[in-house]
Amino acid sequence: MCALALTLLTAPSAIAQERELEDAPPPSSIYEIEAAIDRAYPEPEIRRSLFPWISRRMQSLPPFLADTKLYLRSRTYYLRQDRASGLLSEAWAMGGSLYYRSGWLEDFFAAELEAFTAQPIVAPADRAGTRLLEEPDQKGFGVLGVANGKLRYRDFVLTGFRQYLDLPYLNRQDNRMIPNTFEAAKLAKEKGPLRFTAGYAWKFKPRDDDDFDPLSNQVGVSQARGAAFGNLLWDVSEDFSVGASGFVVPDVLATVYAETHYDLSLPDAVGLRLDAQFTHQQTVGDELIEGLDFDTWNVGLRTSASWRRAVLRLAFSITDEDHRIESPYGSNPAYINLMQRTFTQADEKALLVSLSYDFSGLGIEGLTTIVNFAQSWDGVVAGVRGDARTIDFTADYRLGRGLIESLWLRLRASWIDVQSAPQHGTDFRVILRYELPAI
Repeated sequence: MCALALTLLTAPSAIAQERELEDAPPPSSIYEIEAAIDRAYPEPEIRRSLFPWISRRMQSLPPFLADTKLYLRSRTYYLRQDRASGLLSEAWAMGGSLYYRSGWLEDFFAAELEAFTAQPIVAPADRAGTRLLEEPDQKGFGVLGVANGKLRYRDFVLTGFRQYLDLPYLNRQDNRMIPNTFEAAKLAKEKGPLRFTAGYAWKFKPRDDDDFDPLSNQVGVSQARGAAFGNLLWDVSEDFSVGASGFVVPDVLATVYAETHYDLSLPDAVGLRLDAQFTHQQTVGDELIEGLDFDTWNVGLRTSASWRRAVLRLAFSITDEDHRIESPYGSNPAYINLMQRTFTQADEKALLVSLSYDFSGLGIEGLTTIVNFAQSWDGVVAGVRGDARTIDFTADYRLGRGLIESLWLRLRASWIDVQSAPQHGTDFRVILRYELPAI
């Protein structure tokens, strides 16, 4: 019973603030801020081929071949975590993926594949826990994480088998070497003012593993259970949207999430954005997580202001005293989740101050920074109540044009002080990414 409870308490979780940083540097205005539900409907990314003569020759072929995308994505990642609990984790890994996507056959069928690998450079087995490599021994691994077919009718697309999901609590959480992926069937309408996603995921592959297992196994339940999920977004206007999302793992866990945002344009190019979110979560049905029965919620409010490529964000959140918010299948969308702590512990009240700046306004193209400070009160972790405060710093440099257009260097550092913990916690990361669009 204790082991099952501990599995949930230590299940992987990350960030709304952090999740915004997974795929891109921090925004340079409020209009670039992406809400959690927005990420379920990404804008298609078009990259110019580094070998345009290949693309030109392929244009005479049928669209299924002519519109092929083939990317080589590489990543090297160093991570050292001296946790407040006293545990030391450290590794340096390299790897990446080979991504393929076909064009549409008769505007009806397309295929998508992505194979990943993560290999150790320096990865002591006695410093495990980084999630860069396969735990518990920090060994290298590879996996065919994405392999699916797509059927399209007008604006509706049905995707089957291994794929990304990007819902608030079911998502890729791509902040290590290899992202989460799912075996699922998903129907989506991704265009228009009213968009939706619905489906069923029967297996899940976490960031640090090459096995796809039933979602219930991730929280220590031996019986096989998947998750039914849904996501709805309504863009009421260009400046105002509301959305809701949820999933249920029968006899295990159910989560409902809702959010809204409103943008205002003020004089002198000042932008103001207001966000609100709500999460309700509980164990359900036969409650197969033995000894762990809970019903909890979290509310978050955030205001953001931008001016001349600087963005200031203030956020507040409060979580029910019954239990923390669990996020075993991807990033937690709460506004105040940072590098070392998820500020949605039981009975926790938290405040965030965040400032980011895009230095292109000063003529330094590609350089952006963000500083996040959070303070919390009364959070209960493993039965111990206490306050916590943390400060995170991230610097991103994207080098520019031609062959190095997608070269992205990221430096990250974090410090945390948790009341009653034996020491301060620190976290240091260096990540170098590069994407080569071959076709």
